Amino acid sequence: MRVAVVAPAPVPPVYGGAERAVDGLHAAVARLTPHQVETVRVPVDESHLPGLVAGYRAFWELDLGRFDRVVTAKYPAWLVRHPHHTVLMFHPLRGLYDHYHLFGRPRRAEPTTPATAALVALLRAGPDPGRVPELFARWDEILDRVGPDHPDLVFPGPLARAVVRWLDTVALTPPATRRHLALSRTVASRPGYLPPGVVPRVLRLPGDLGPPPDPVPRADPALLFTASRLDGGKRLDLLVAAMAHVPGPARLHIAGTGPEGDRLRRQAAPDGRISFLGFVPDDELRAGYAAATAVPFVPDDEDLGLVTLEAFSQGTPVVTCRDSGGPTELVVDGVHGRVVEADPVALGRALAGLVADPAAAAAMGRAGRARGALVSWPGAVATLLADDDDTGTDAAPRPPATARRRPPGRPRVVVATTFPLDGRVGGGQLRARHLYGHLVPDLEVEVVALGLADDPEGTVDLGPGFTQTTVRRSEAHRAVADRLGTEVGLPVTDVLAGTDIALTPAYLDALRRAADGASAVVVAEPYLHPAVREAGLELPLVYDAFNDERALKARALPDTPRGRAVLGLVEAIEGDAVAGAAHVTTTSAADAAALADRYGRAPADITVVPNGTAVPAEAPSPARRRARSERWRGWWPAGDPARPSHLAVFLGSWHPPNIDAAELLVEVAACVPAVQFLSVGHHGLAFAGRRLPANVRFTGEVPDRLRVGLLGAADLALNPMRTGSGTNLKLLEFLAWRLPVVSTPFGARGIDVADGEHLRLAEPADLAEAVIETVSDPEGAATRAAAGRRLVAERHAWPVLARDLAAVLGRVGVAVPSA
Repeated sequence: MRVAVVAPAPVPPVYGGAERAVDGLHAAVARLTPHQVETVRVPVDESHLPGLVAGYRAFWELDLGRFDRVVTAKYPAWLVRHPHHTVLMFHPLRGLYDHYHLFGRPRRAEPTTPATAALVALLRAGPDPGRVPELFARWDEILDRVGPDHPDLVFPGPLARAVVRWLDTVALTPPATRRHLALSRTVASRPGYLPPGVVPRVLRLPGDLGPPPDPVPRADPALLFTASRLDGGKRLDLLVAAMAHVPGPARLHIAGTGPEGDRLRRQAAPDGRISFLGFVPDDELRAGYAAATAVPFVPDDEDLGLVTLEAFSQGTPVVTCRDSGGPTELVVDGVHGRVVEADPVALGRALAGLVADPAAAAAMGRAGRARGALVSWPGAVATLLADDDDTGTDAAPRPPATARRRPPGRPRVVVATTFPLDGRVGGGQLRARHLYGHLVPDLEVEVVALGLADDPEGTVDLGPGFTQTTVRRSEAHRAVADRLGTEVGLPVTDVLAGTDIALTPAYLDALRRAADGASAVVVAEPYLHPAVREAGLELPLVYDAFNDERALKARALPDTPRGRAVLGLVEAIEGDAVAGAAHVTTTSAADAAALADRYGRAPADITVVPNGTAVPAEAPSPARRRARSERWRGWWPAGDPARPSHLAVFLGSWHPPNIDAAELLVEVAACVPAVQFLSVGHHGLAFAGRRLPANVRFTGEVPDRLRVGLLGAADLALNPMRTGSGTNLKLLEFLAWRLPVVSTPFGARGIDVADGEHLRLAEPADLAEAVIETVSDPEGAATRAAAGRRLVAERHAWPVLARDLAAVLGRVGVAVPSA
């Protein structure tokens, strides 16, 4: 696909935020996609009305037929004509929109010549793309008859305002613009920027300075640094005045150039602590942000303010004002910096507080870095080049989510899962229910679960401060997954959970309601990351990777065109989750290394929070186990010489690695007739109708009461895993119950157990021998089982792991009391 990024080239040349963003967008599309991208710039002199109208005409007449997609961001470029035109709105000419009142000029054009009267009559008939050539013809007539300096053409003025707004409306009304995006909520919410009925999606562009140096050189705790064009809208005069209220040796460095430079230098002259650096190249800009204690950025109603994201990228907090617009969407007061009144005293006190407490400033900077990481080039490019719906337009407003009023209290975290945490029991459900549930009482946790057809809908309490809202997939959503699953030969319901979430809009509504007032969102597995992005949640995001999904699916999916296509989709979803998260957690160091290497994420951004288990207060003694085991083996006649003398257990859900493990269990059982093997869980359905050794039984799923009874009665547990990812919850559960365990080394991955100390480890070919050794040495087995239980209680109990996850949430800006 050929993509054009179309923009004006300022006359005289200026390289500001818009130009920097266009270049960054071009580079990101080229780097992150296979598409060909070209930036098309047309010179525009917008210092007077004739130059501006000439610019609109140049873009109207521009031939872009060789491109498949066209992206514009700024007037007058958005008057281009193309069937697939996307506008990422930075802003229109604000002097003719929301700033027009500052000039004291009339709002209504009252022409004084026949030529201007004819043009005004055309404008008052309403915007019409069919009459654009006529507008330019009448404009030529005006220039010929009255000249560019006629009072009717004063700029800014009422005729200029009417002409530009007429042309903008033509440009921005569907279908002339197919997709509407806005650089920030501030831009999206300004009245009059877009035609009635058009609701843009917010798409922020990142501050593209690269990662901070390691370690960050905060050698001067009294340094304040900012970068800005020196003009009135940036309110640097407010910042200079605020320095009078920052005591001590604090210094302020201001990078940038602009028309207000001389006036600002005169204002700052009495304070020798303020320095103007002029133009600063990117390397020095990055170093300035990284060395500063804080970055003050106090513009008046800024569109977005890349300075905020640039500062965040270097781990530096930002101080801004309540009326600064875009920066306030990114900075939460006291979390990522300070947000204060636009007053020299209030601003000065906020800066002084950070200078006096560099540790607090550093903590805010770390939170800011995590917040800034949510604004990424991969996410921006994916949204920019996507199709929103069948028509490709955002003209129909989305229904607003109903706000839920909650009393103030503990910080709240939203968790997005592809399954309810009650009902069906599998490793994922167990991890999610116990790990997130044990975040309480420090936090409130609200799970938003995407259920299947038989899952009950609604909101339930899973515990005090722990709630779950379940939304079932729509019939259309299920049908898409069923159809693809039939083509692939395996269920793909999880893979399509988020990519096709638009088919279940009720889930997006529930997610938005839950996020109202929340401090962060956790995505359990990667598959609902697209849904979080679609819902527009602007919260720090933690991706809790249960597995290395790409590796896991690669072993399960068939090597067919459809299988390979699904595997590619899994990798794209997982990569987007890793790249878009403020922080990633994995269940093993191996998975952490794999994700960091595959998707280019820094290892410091990934924390291992291994799987855990509930440790029962008491576990049966070996003697008690023997008595209970006798009852479980009661279906064999007492005098039968083939009656097994020991009971072994394996647990597993319907999951390809568990089915493979059960195949190995059957092989082992045939070699160890003295042991009765019970294989518990849905995986047993895969063995229906199979001829099995007499000492193997597949029980199917059993109630919790029977499951607990079996864990307290078995003589040993077998963990014959050969494939999969993450760590095995079942192994931890076996150890917690003080069960002697025989496992493959692969089944023990990610768990710090030692052969002969906590359990017996044996390769698949040696498992039968290890089982025989274990049942032949009950005293040694009991000693290992006791050591295994101690290990789990100290390192893998859910409350211990929940504290690790709470610390991660604290790193991304959640005010966890105990973190």
